[in-house]
Amino acid sequence: EPSYTEKELQEALMQIHEKGVSVADAAVHFRIPIRTIYNRLLHNETDVRPGVKSILTKDEEQLLVHTIILFQQWQCPVTPTAVINLAKSFMIDLGKTILPNSTLRDWFSGFMRRWSNELKLKKTEKLEKVRSNACRREIVENWFEHLRSVFKKFDLFNRPDALWNVDEAGFLDDPGRRSVVIKRTTKHAISSHSGTGKSHTTLVICTSASGEILPPYFIYQGARMWTTSVPKNGFPGSRYNCTKTGWIEEPVFFDWFKNQFIPRVSTIKRPVILFFDGHHTHISVRTVKLAMENHIELECLPAHTTTILQPLDVVTLHKIKTAWRSLLVEHNLKTNSGPIDKQNFALLISELWKKHIRKGHCSSGFAKAGIYPFDSFAVSQDKIFVPPTITTTVSATTNSDVPSSGDSATINSSSWRLHRSASCDHLSNICK
Repeated sequence: EPSYTEKELQEALMQIHEKGVSVADAAVHFRIPIRTIYNRLLHNETDVRPGVKSILTKDEEQLLVHTIILFQQWQCPVTPTAVINLAKSFMIDLGKTILPNSTLRDWFSGFMRRWSNELKLKKTEKLEKVRSNACRREIVENWFEHLRSVFKKFDLFNRPDALWNVDEAGFLDDPGRRSVVIKRTTKHAISSHSGTGKSHTTLVICTSASGEILPPYFIYQGARMWTTSVPKNGFPGSRYNCTKTGWIEEPVFFDWFKNQFIPRVSTIKRPVILFFDGHHTHISVRTVKLAMENHIELECLPAHTTTILQPLDVVTLHKIKTAWRSLLVEHNLKTNSGPIDKQNFALLISELWKKHIRKGHCSSGFAKAGIYPFDSFAVSQDKIFVPPTITTTVSATTNSDVPSSGDSATINSSSWRLHRSASCDHLSNICK
């Protein structure tokens, strides 16, 4: 039995509409679940209830689905609010009877259910504009053609132990925000952390296609390296260094290359390939000279393509960072959010390397990047940018002949148009 009467519910709705009382305050005052009030508000505004015929026909909704998918192909996916705005404009253009202030939330829920085999909700992944432009199909194809020739020249198609990838990653002392369960009336979810989130330490990480990972190379922020920063029981083989900024610099990378990487691969049949991005610290005359002397082939990835072509970026770093945040949460619980100095940081990283990094985390990055096994089609096609030369036309008068393929949809007249330019600036109002 509900703890409220229909009269109390109507009184709550009246105060929300006429007196401007917030939904949360009305829910507390009348002891009514907040979801119940929201549902009643939505039903009153849209007048859409289970069993009622959808506002748009199947063919009209198919056209809307086609438009949503085109936005995704342009790497400008639309939010639920943007979908509702698109649908509302389309409905008004078609002469459908809807209230001007209708939220269409119930319609959107039904729309997503009806087209669940083609559409779904998912969190976006950031891809900077420069990376988007760099990840063009021709650049990716040229990279794999080059890689094929290198593998053929040195007979590396079946030598995963000779394929290595190096990159740097910053590690914060803050596990980040996470969802927690708290008392409903609480406004802020406060959680104590061991750090401010502003302190970071850089690690040089190197993995192979066979699933091996080198010991971590620490880069602390500071003017000089103190022995007190190095734990006696840290991860075996780890090296420690420092820079004024805490980020990698050319002398540090050379030290890693000379004193950690080359000794580690000394027993592997030559040549060995080391993949890395085009950061200026990775390329110097002395590094190239040392690589030639040790029969190590240096392969720099195309600019701004590491999100799809670098093994560490596509899989491994995500696994490592996720495990690192879990370790920080565990540390905060065990130590009552005790501070993390350099020695404690190194010990936590040691635990991360020993217990949380598996061979599959390393080798799967090379597989997803198409390096080993060599497969130019392994790269995610969703992240390969297609030059925007598409024009879509949607008419206010529709029929059943909705195009099932292609990048243009035209039905009868051209009273409702959607154009995609190279910058997509004029679509910003729709995508908000």
